[in-house]
Amino acid sequence: MKKRNILVAMMTALALCVTAVPASVYAQDATAETTVTQETENTEASNVNEADDPGAGRLAGHIAPEFFGEQSMARTTANYEHADKFKSGYTIQTGVDVSKWNGKIDWGRAKKAGVKFALVRMAYRGYGSAGSMGIDETGVTNLKNALAAGIPVGAYIFSQATTEAEAKAEADLLISQVKGYKITLPLVMDFEYYSDSGKNEGRLYDAKLSKSKATAICNAFCARVASKGYTPMVYANADMLKNKLNASDISKNYMIWLANYTTQTTYAGEYYAWQYSSKGGVSGISGYVDCNFFYVRDNYQNAQLYVTRLYESLLEREPDASGMNAYAAAISEETMTAADVAVDIISSSEFKNKNYTNEVYVRKLYAALFARSPQDSEVSNWVEVLSNGVSQKYVLKQLIGSSEFATVCSYYMFSPGTVSLTENRDQNYNATAYVMRCYRKILSRDADVSGLNTWTGKLIAGNGGAEIVKDLVMSEEFRNLNKSDAEFVDILYAAMLDRSSDETGKNTWLSTLNDGVSYVYVINGFAGSTEFGNICSGYGITPGQAEITEARDKNIKVTQYVNRCYEKALGRSGETDGINYWCSIILSGAQSPKNVAYGFVFSQESENQNRNNADYTEMLYNLCLGRASEAAGKADWVGRLEQGTSREEVYWGFANSQEFENIIASYGL
Repeated sequence: MKKRNILVAMMTALALCVTAVPASVYAQDATAETTVTQETENTEASNVNEADDPGAGRLAGHIAPEFFGEQSMARTTANYEHADKFKSGYTIQTGVDVSKWNGKIDWGRAKKAGVKFALVRMAYRGYGSAGSMGIDETGVTNLKNALAAGIPVGAYIFSQATTEAEAKAEADLLISQVKGYKITLPLVMDFEYYSDSGKNEGRLYDAKLSKSKATAICNAFCARVASKGYTPMVYANADMLKNKLNASDISKNYMIWLANYTTQTTYAGEYYAWQYSSKGGVSGISGYVDCNFFYVRDNYQNAQLYVTRLYESLLEREPDASGMNAYAAAISEETMTAADVAVDIISSSEFKNKNYTNEVYVRKLYAALFARSPQDSEVSNWVEVLSNGVSQKYVLKQLIGSSEFATVCSYYMFSPGTVSLTENRDQNYNATAYVMRCYRKILSRDADVSGLNTWTGKLIAGNGGAEIVKDLVMSEEFRNLNKSDAEFVDILYAAMLDRSSDETGKNTWLSTLNDGVSYVYVINGFAGSTEFGNICSGYGITPGQAEITEARDKNIKVTQYVNRCYEKALGRSGETDGINYWCSIILSGAQSPKNVAYGFVFSQESENQNRNNADYTEMLYNLCLGRASEAAGKADWVGRLEQGTSREEVYWGFANSQEFENIIASYGL
């Protein structure tokens, strides 16, 4: 079975009064009705010569007097024979299409006379060489009054597009004119030659387009309309569909409205509306009016079409009988929603075994849900979203929840439903994207699903961005990378500031690390920056601070002092355990800074260095006075030691000096 776009653009609209249609089915771009005005949306409109407007001949001399009075559409419809495929499983609705050439319309009378729907001309492109676009001056009035009368409406533009760009511009103009209105029927491209006294002429006719070019123009219009959440349709007569267009290429994705003025059409291609007369008559409309049939499928058939499209698009096969029957029955009986069926298929092992790339997956979703190809920008957007770590089900949820899919389902007459997301990574896209960023910057790989769910869950629970950085940096995986301090600092610049390190800043942080603090201290330093705050704000998370667990990170001055003792008393940098031990001693107040220095001087490691009196004295000069000895002073202290003064006494002589007091004070101790 062929793929179809929103196959029955009448499902809800024609079955119900328009006032009963839920707001959720309206196009995404809809705004308040009061915002809609005429001749403001397209600057070209004012430049159009009225004589360039097709259909002007109706104003004079072409009125059918026999149609004045109380005339019902049923008066004529009984004479028409419908194609066999529409004789079961369809409701056949009757309606009209109108423009300003129909004059003032009494829509209340028209409804009583059997008008079930209306397609209103809102704009046109002139058939002259300039091809300027104009706005139908009665379009807004007809939309408003038809809706007020409870008649579902769609809209059309008389096209003379000769390029895809012009087709897109026509779509944009038409869309601009219907914004804010409850459009439940298609937006139509009226693709036909202008005819004067039975002779074709005008810019579209003169263009002599190839079938492929003309078809591409129609598809471009439809794709533009569909991308804005409306249902597209192409209107053309039988000759145009057979000989000037590749109609099958259009109908596989979009709806066709056939114009064929005969009591029984022989056109064999796909179509869902039939304009059977241009000289109909109906109460409330003076003179000739275009009359139409619209073929509305029943619910079970609609469900079958939808299920078929899911199978063809997602599983690349026709549905098996059991699957079709189960899903179609469930949808039509309202035990499953459209979303439920899509989730069921995407969750199947058959689908998972396809191993589609993210790009292919996105394209297949658009085909399955919207019956159209996505624009390149839509594909790139969703591929980027998926690359940031959310599941494929996340994208499904967004598309299922779109107004475009709501419109699709309204035409099928069943509920869109919703997609439930259970993984942490799908609960907050921005948080997940931040976690993925950290993995890439810190571990140089994409995050695994388990990691994404774990760390995203922490962010959702209120942890700050810095905590995630800390957890990754302190992981065994990162330690096994054996990064140097310089490489670590560069990584933090990239992960937390989104830039390369500057020389001054990098050297400052390397010096800080040399003072004895851990990586966590440096992480918190970055976390407190405005740059990191701005990055976190962009992800909707707080910067936070990494939890400090080590004493060496609680007060850098204390840590610097302890590391100074290592360097001056032992001639080396401190090891992690030792620095933490001595820092905790000072921070707790268990010992004074002088007593801590004493502990270094008289440690077993210091004793093992077997310093002579001169070397011992020189060490005290460096430790307590922060300078090299002067000859006289050093000789005095060495002399005392040699005369029996203990090394403890000499230490305290240095320790109680004003110079050492000043050094201790410089560390805030």
